[in-house]
Amino acid sequence: MARIVKVPTSTTSPRPYEVRWSWYDADGGRKFKKERYRTEREAKAKKREVEDSVAAASLPDYAGGKASLLVWGERWLATKATITKPSTYRSYKAIWDASVEPQWGHRRINSITTAEIQDWITELLQRKLKPPTIRHHVWILGQAFSSAARARAITYNPVKDVELPTDRSVGRLKPEPRFLTADEVELLVAQLDTTYPSTPWGLLVRFTAWTGLRAGEVAGLNIADVDLMHAVVTVRRTRQKRAGEWTTHTPKSGKARTVPLMPWLVDDLTAHLATHPHSTDPAAPFWPGTKPGGYSHGARGSKRPGSRPAGSPDYGSADEPTPWESGTFYRRRFRPAVAAVGLPANPGGGVRFHDLRHTFASLAASKGVPSAQVAVWMGHSSDVITRDTYTHLFTADSARHARDMAAGGRPAKSKTGLTSVTAISASALLGDGRQVAPETWVEVG
Repeated sequence: MARIVKVPTSTTSPRPYEVRWSWYDADGGRKFKKERYRTEREAKAKKREVEDSVAAASLPDYAGGKASLLVWGERWLATKATITKPSTYRSYKAIWDASVEPQWGHRRINSITTAEIQDWITELLQRKLKPPTIRHHVWILGQAFSSAARARAITYNPVKDVELPTDRSVGRLKPEPRFLTADEVELLVAQLDTTYPSTPWGLLVRFTAWTGLRAGEVAGLNIADVDLMHAVVTVRRTRQKRAGEWTTHTPKSGKARTVPLMPWLVDDLTAHLATHPHSTDPAAPFWPGTKPGGYSHGARGSKRPGSRPAGSPDYGSADEPTPWESGTFYRRRFRPAVAAVGLPANPGGGVRFHDLRHTFASLAASKGVPSAQVAVWMGHSSDVITRDTYTHLFTADSARHARDMAAGGRPAKSKTGLTSVTAISASALLGDGRQVAPETWVEVG
């Protein structure tokens, strides 16, 4: 299986002990390998390692270890392309193309060390990348190593021992969600209704703020998903437009959910459906797309085919056959409306469309809705996520429960001034089965 052979040495190869071994691969072909060591002890240790690996059928794939990280990374991405949502795969591929592959793709996967990866992390920090972003980049790199390790091309994943930065370690506060008040939501609604009087854009903002749907879920709604008779909306799918193509997938949670509609929202949506040209088609998009407008791309002053200048009759008008697209709406309708009503609208820290979802959580908490119910409506997998994201919103929950516990006032005293705790209940508190004599009772109050 393995043997040690003493071989001649030279100034260029001063290692006299050579370990030689062979094994059969999965296809039945015999493979040979040899390595040289300075001392007999090192050679014997390698011999034992090889024999143990062969016995356990865990001998590394030496040829695979010589392959580049690009090979193993693309193999991992090919797998993810078939088993993850398209949006998730796109995020993986974007990080791989922009950061991981240019840095490591050309290297043999078995030559990359933990120290080198740690230096790369330091470089990313110096480039002012945020700790959460760096963790994503390192995770993608680690998946390429994991892919190789599962195939036994390497025996160790060097990403496992790196030290990752945190927001706290670099003095960065965790970003907090931004919440709008109901009055601020209505200011936005009024601004959009005034600017685009023949469109449902104002209603769409009010709908999102009072249902908490994600942008992709808003785009994914069909006529059949909005049940005005029972005042609920059912979230069954998401839609996204990338590179001119629409993709449809399940909600983030992987399952459908229902969200209640407020009575005034039911009235507004009823009026919207009355003018919807496809209201009788259950599969038609509930919210329409937007006709092209503005000259936001290309050289200054150039006019793209089909674009419409602000002020023209068709600028920003609804395009009923197509679904609503969040990116265009945010850039050309929502952000200008935010600025017009005096709310912060700069791209780096202003009000985002996603903040309407945060606003829903705030509005629900202000009405006393328990966090567990809000989690269900928002499609969170656990109440823990809701509380972690909106910690300060649900402090009223604990205060209410404390008031409930205190209902009835202070416990009444007996004539002797002692609480009438039974020996058996005190014994249960002690947990050891002992009975408690009356003289050990404690006066309270």
